[in-house]
Amino acid sequence: MKTWEKGMLIIVLGYCAMHLSILLHMVPHHMVWGGKIDSIEKLYLLEGFALATMLFLGMVLAMKIKIIKPIFTAMAIKRICMLFAVFFALNTLGNLLAETLIEKSQAIITLFLAITLFKSSQHFKSQ
Repeated sequence: MKTWEKGMLIIVLGYCAMHLSILLHMVPHHMVWGGKIDSIEKLYLLEGFALATMLFLGMVLAMKIKIIKPIFTAMAIKRICMLFAVFFALNTLGNLLAETLIEKSQAIITLFLAITLFKSSQHFKSQ
């Protein structure tokens, strides 16, 4: 397992913990989603989706680096990594345009994820 692969997995697990802490109201909801959450229902919907998405990415990364047995083909994992690379590249732009410093600082992390996921999708070795 390469260092950048470990880094990706650690960041994804960190984001899972963050989304869970927001869902449990340990982090104030006005600090995320651009401060535009206007109801608890919306918070649960958006954060639930974000948590599920990050858990899925974590599972795919764990399959890619052989921590868990892959249930997807090598090509599917490669395409999922590319899809998430595009997602995080767009998310980086959104973070740079955010109003809060916390979200702006996330741009560095999401840019790292975008680059490493792109790199990961290009250098995937199938068995």
